[in-house]
Amino acid sequence: MWLTDTVLAMTVSLGVTAAAVSAWSDLRVTHQAVQAHEQLHTQQREVQRLLDRLALSAGATTVAPSANGTWHWGLKPVPLAGTDGPRDDTVTWFLPRELDPRDCQGNQVSTLDVIAHQFKLNTKQELSCKDNQRAGTLFQGLAERVDDFQVLYAQALVTPGDNPALAPLQWRTATQVDDWRQVRALEVCLRWSSPAKLLQVSLSTTGCQGETVLVDGRLHRVQRLVLRLASQGDT
Repeated sequence: MWLTDTVLAMTVSLGVTAAAVSAWSDLRVTHQAVQAHEQLHTQQREVQRLLDRLALSAGATTVAPSANGTWHWGLKPVPLAGTDGPRDDTVTWFLPRELDPRDCQGNQVSTLDVIAHQFKLNTKQELSCKDNQRAGTLFQGLAERVDDFQVLYAQALVTPGDNPALAPLQWRTATQVDDWRQVRALEVCLRWSSPAKLLQVSLSTTGCQGETVLVDGRLHRVQRLVLRLASQGDT
């Protein structure tokens, strides 16, 4: 009887231990997944906040005082420029410094009239940027684990004599854009992956270019941003 009770107690104890280990393992998997999601979301929010700020003033017309005390329209730079790449498009935003003196890195040292915020992927899978017109600047990483960076541009097909604000739009790659002053909006797509592999991951996902991103143990997420250029299309 004593032996039977001992065996029964050991069996129950082992069952409780196994349940506890299983619960701890599940909790660890959940914690890793939540942490990976939060890391990606934090970087995505920061990138979107920066691009939203640039979209407000890219290509904006400045106002300057005249000698007679009146005001006149001044500089209106081209809003954007870009290049195409297999997984590494680049995009450059042109903003009058007097409207926003900060470059994409947060510096306020430029003395030029226009700041050129150029974005690209570097060899470390980081989304990086710099003021492309100021001498001596270097690219600085803004977000890590970006596997793909693609940009499309909505160009207005303006007919001479017609209202440019009513012109139809066509999505084009950087190579296809033939008049950057007629770009009204852009779509930015970034494909992210978690730094570490997880014990449990989701199914394969679809990337920025319609490709299938196979399961490799990492968390993959695609972020698409459609950004309207607030200053374009009103003249």
